Amino acid sequence: MIGNLPQNNDNTGNLIGVFGVITAVKALAFTLPAGNNYSLDNAILRLKDYETGDNPLVQIRNDVGGNNPGSTVLATFTNPAPQGLGAFSYTFTPTGPLTFTAGTKYWLYVTSTSGEFSWTASNTNQTPTGIATLSGNQFSFNGGSSFSDSSILNSFQINTADIPPSVATPEPGAIAALSLFGLGLLGVKGRRNEG
Repeated sequence: MIGNLPQNNDNTGNLIGVFGVITAVKALAFTLPAGNNYSLDNAILRLKDYETGDNPLVQIRNDVGGNNPGSTVLATFTNPAPQGLGAFSYTFTPTGPLTFTAGTKYWLYVTSTSGEFSWTASNTNQTPTGIATLSGNQFSFNGGSSFSDSSILNSFQINTADIPPSVATPEPGAIAALSLFGLGLLGVKGRRNEG
């Protein structure tokens, strides 16, 4: 749906985690176009030095207008097993279903409940592409109480499945026409059997 993987390199990023009284949070916003809704499959984050004892907290949050993520958690993810030192692409699977609504803005919200790791980014930045549009890039040093603009576009991918629009109920005239067509076909079959 939106992302900037594969990355060019892992030469920059944001340090995410708990540092004494400081908890660092990164949030990227994206807005869906008008049209179809989409169901969340997974999120892939490019993390560095994610080790045993680190506990990422990855969420999809709502938007309340302005520049910062909302406080309503719409989806949480199961953490993949850490691979230790080095940079790797980690797939986070949602703990339950989420339908992204067309024309709506959402936030990918990443922090940690313990430990620390780096959410890497390419240097120079790679702008995310896809059906959704990047519409916010914020960082917090106080656990999300307040945010400031960030210039770093972290490496990620949000994968979804298209939800087809519901099949419209046919109008009564169309039902009558289809019924007559079906009866006509039966008549043709009946005449063939007679000969």
